[in-house]
Amino acid sequence: MNAKFADTSKGTWAYIQKKVRIDGKSTTLTIKRLGLLSDIQKREGCPDPRQWVVDLAKRMTEEEKRGNQPISVEFYPHKEIEKGAVPLREGGDMMLLPLYSRLGLPEICRSIASESRAKYDLNEILQTLVTGRVLSPASKARTSAWSQTLVNAPSFKEAEVYRALSLLSSHIDDIQAEVYKRSKGVMARRDRVIYYDCTNYYFEIEDNDPDTVDSETGEFVPGLRKRGKSKEHRPSPIVQMGLFMDMDGIPLAFVVFPGNESEQGSLKRLEEVLQQKFGIGMFVVSTDSGLASEANRRYNDMELRDYICVQSLPSLKAGDQDMALRPEGWRIARCADRRRRRYLEENLASGGVYNLEQVLAHADEYEKAAGKRLLKDVSFYKEIIVEKTLKEDNPQWLEAERRHPGQPHPGAGGRPVPRYVTTARDERVIVTYSHDYALFLRHKREERLKVAEKIVRRKQSKPRQSQQSPLVYVKTTHMTRDGQEAARVEMSIDEGAIAQEARFDGFYAYGTSLDDDALDVLRMRSFHPEIEHLFRTTKTFLGARPVYLSRQERIKSHFLVCFLSMLILKMLQKQIMDANSEQYRQEPLAIDTLISALRRLKFGIVKNKNYIPMFQRTELTDQLQELAGVQINRQIITSAQMRAFYKKVKAC
Repeated sequence: MNAKFADTSKGTWAYIQKKVRIDGKSTTLTIKRLGLLSDIQKREGCPDPRQWVVDLAKRMTEEEKRGNQPISVEFYPHKEIEKGAVPLREGGDMMLLPLYSRLGLPEICRSIASESRAKYDLNEILQTLVTGRVLSPASKARTSAWSQTLVNAPSFKEAEVYRALSLLSSHIDDIQAEVYKRSKGVMARRDRVIYYDCTNYYFEIEDNDPDTVDSETGEFVPGLRKRGKSKEHRPSPIVQMGLFMDMDGIPLAFVVFPGNESEQGSLKRLEEVLQQKFGIGMFVVSTDSGLASEANRRYNDMELRDYICVQSLPSLKAGDQDMALRPEGWRIARCADRRRRRYLEENLASGGVYNLEQVLAHADEYEKAAGKRLLKDVSFYKEIIVEKTLKEDNPQWLEAERRHPGQPHPGAGGRPVPRYVTTARDERVIVTYSHDYALFLRHKREERLKVAEKIVRRKQSKPRQSQQSPLVYVKTTHMTRDGQEAARVEMSIDEGAIAQEARFDGFYAYGTSLDDDALDVLRMRSFHPEIEHLFRTTKTFLGARPVYLSRQERIKSHFLVCFLSMLILKMLQKQIMDANSEQYRQEPLAIDTLISALRRLKFGIVKNKNYIPMFQRTELTDQLQELAGVQINRQIITSAQMRAFYKKVKAC
């Protein structure tokens, strides 16, 4: 602050002025008009008004340094705003940048850029894409335009975004591995048990991507966008993504593969990346039944690794099914109500073991007498051992075929070498029963049966779509009047299919190679549904679909951006809940609540580049600021303060 004086015909005027930079240009602003020196002398009662003004400028400078100096802004109703001015700015990225920096992404980008001829700022582009995916998910072109509404707007061009995506694609595994290692310095990563699942994303195109051959290496390169089994039952080509998650629901690693490939092979592929690049070799992998092939189970049934996977009971042999559904030998897995648990133990248990038929019969009598459900939120379990077989290629036959392709391969005694060999092993299966789950399945079956009965009445013959289709319960026969096969359609409810399905009501099973207590195995498995929540979040809140890109390498980088955004969000969510454990003990912080709070962090930009917070202050916004180490709950924030805030969060 400086004292300025101007002589006029009426006397000497006094001002307080300040030098500032606006849009890169240096200028002088009048902060305060004090009036004539003669008026100041009368008003303030000072013998030397000029010295009083100089002292005031010094005091205002000190107050400004301490942040206590009031800021006055003059507006004029007759003046128009400038064309292209953006008076409302996005500031939610300020809360995401500390984790972005601590995960080492700026250093990773600089390292990648140094090995290329890129003349653009790779880190600035990736930072904008990652934060933009959280704050305003859109296409890359729209994200480039949106970035100019940020408080700290970047300066890259739209075309450079696409070049950056191409550059990042060849480093995806290395980026994931380095980010994982850096994340362990931010918080403990509970990765003893890791959870794997797959989803797919549709593309609004008509045809599959063609398969190609690399002109330099001669390597076959399959097309990425291919028609496959869409989770949304869309006919459009899709791309599949496999995701690993740790026990805190934080993403660990991902892989992208063509839409027409089987999910089974992706598990082994990503596990190899974990071993080679992440340095993770000892873990328990949890999967659903779609990824639980016998080959995958055996691959993870080795030293330092184990598995837990969903076991389909109907796919077991008849003898194993009977053993799994037998009413004897059940134990309580979960019962939150201590009184009901004590009642069950005192009245129905024999040495802690239950007969399921007796329990269900007693539960019906209990409900009639007491008007309450005895088995609400109660589950039981038992363990069985089943034999698992695997048909594999015979190594002897493969070797003989390599030496003499297309010829007979006689073995010992003149017998031909078999093409395949079958091996067997024993597997531990933990079977669970929940009466709540049984009632749910019965309710769903009754709904489908009503539709099936309508189909039978109207003779609406259609091919069966899926296991959940009502046509599962419909039996269709083409008959003549005298019983011969013909074009006449006879339809009826298939009672056998209903009875077969009803056998498994309430039962669920897991195959595992672990020797841990069954309750510990079930506890490990209980976190698995969280991975579905991650997929829903990327699709619903992060706008990961549809994807407006066509080149394979850029599509893969798009999913890298989505992965990094979700990783930062989940880590931020955990940091907030850990720092405020009492508040979130009963009701955890929902990810959509966190995203909404970040998106509401906006600032109004006023004259002289000062900022006014335009969001509602809540406990969550205070917690976000505390983690970021900034204070934006101020009536007005100067441009210098805002620059200092961004410098601080980027240096974390």
